[in-house]
Amino acid sequence: MEGYRPVDPRESPRFSGIKTFMRLPHIKTTEGVDIAIVGVPFDTGASYRVGARFGPEAIRNVSALLRHHN
Repeated sequence: MEGYRPVDPRESPRFSGIKTFMRLPHIKTTEGVDIAIVGVPFDTGASYRVGARFGPEAIRNVSALLRHHN
């Protein structure tokens, strides 16, 4: 595999499968990977406002609507 591409929405619906950034394939090993985007739900960094732990999931949900062509 030369490069990772988003899943074609005609092959599987956008709401199915593991949620990943821009619907890129879920990779379990880092062999041949140049860049990794990791969203860690972490809420203890904000002392006054809670809810930062929902940020990574919200970004994944919104990025599922992006298309790889215009």
